[in-house]
Amino acid sequence: MRWIIASLVIALVLAIPAAGQTPEASRNQIVTTGSARIDVAPDQATLSVGAEAQRPTAAEAMDAVNRIATQILARWQQLGVRREDIRTSSVQVFPVYTAPRDGSAPQIAGYRATYLVTLTTTNLPLLGRAIDTAVAAGANTMRGITFGLRDATKARTEALTLAVREAREKAEAIAQAAGLRIKAIDRVVEGGVEVQVRELTFARAAPAPTQVEPGTVTVTASVTIVFSY
Repeated sequence: MRWIIASLVIALVLAIPAAGQTPEASRNQIVTTGSARIDVAPDQATLSVGAEAQRPTAAEAMDAVNRIATQILARWQQLGVRREDIRTSSVQVFPVYTAPRDGSAPQIAGYRATYLVTLTTTNLPLLGRAIDTAVAAGANTMRGITFGLRDATKARTEALTLAVREAREKAEAIAQAAGLRIKAIDRVVEGGVEVQVRELTFARAAPAPTQVEPGTVTVTASVTIVFSY
């Protein structure tokens, strides 16, 4: 019986890795990272414009911005914009208080309302005219334009392919310099793929006609690959 117990203890000791040693620590590995960045022409944009007004009552403030928003929608549709491509993105109304210098309690001086509508379109040349017609309709608030991709699958795949290629080239360079030969890939970890949309903001409406240049959208990717030799 003692012989059996001693045998089990010896077997357990042999099975336990040395302190600080992971299961893969004894394997011959090269670990590299790869990253890639590509610039792609956007094929979609969102434009947010609207109105802001302050009036003595909340109802009057809302009525003022509602009338402007209605005019913006009507003029956009005259440009050929589909109603389903337009959405209300924000409606707010809140009181405006006085700031008495004598230390007395603030009083309501009126109400401020905002109304924003957002246009999402793939017709990028339309953006300049959409801005100009909105301003002509009374828009006095513009949150800018965001350019992006309707479907980023192709761009993501290309960026990932380039990132993997870079990691592979690094590993092969290391192996060649060390006189080694890569045998296999043990593990691939995706570090992430990001589509960085481009935002264009306006301090104020530019004189008509407004020119809008889409530029490019950046797609980045990174990977970590474990090679064995």
